[in-house]
Amino acid sequence: MKFYDLKVLGINRELPILKAPSGIEIAGFNPVGDMELLMKAGRYLAKQVKKNKIKYDVILTTELKGLPIAQEVAKNLKCDYVCLRKELKCYMLEPTKTNGESITSGKTSYYVSKTDLNKLKNKNVLFVDDVFSTGSTFNNMIDFAKQEDFEIVSCLCILKEEKENTGINFIYKGVPVYCCEFLPL
Repeated sequence: MKFYDLKVLGINRELPILKAPSGIEIAGFNPVGDMELLMKAGRYLAKQVKKNKIKYDVILTTELKGLPIAQEVAKNLKCDYVCLRKELKCYMLEPTKTNGESITSGKTSYYVSKTDLNKLKNKNVLFVDDVFSTGSTFNNMIDFAKQEDFEIVSCLCILKEEKENTGINFIYKGVPVYCCEFLPL
């Protein structure tokens, strides 16, 4: 098996090279449970928000790999977050469904309760995820924001994944994106 040596925020991780459902080979990055990395990345990304004076009200993420980094960023910014779930849960009051797609999960559906959706309505929202790759997840979130009347003011990710390193901070569809490190496809 081949591996990629990831260096991010002074931390080294050995990632296995795996084939995604799309057929593309990727470095298998899974931050879930990696508290050292999550805590450092959460602090770093929160500093980017403060440094760039981004006005926000709440954080939005999708389960599963986006959830722990969203929690860390929320903790550092002292704000709430909303997590779109991949399965409908019985405790969701008047759930809303939206569709999504990612390089690792393929096509999926996301669900959010009316209570959580109300936290987003007419708000400035930070979208937080583990990796920004093709932009498909973020595109889905931009569409969801338009549909549900909130604005995504920035995207925060641990890694930016692409063929060539064109920089870890960039503008995508008019929205600033801040990442901790580059990861080649």
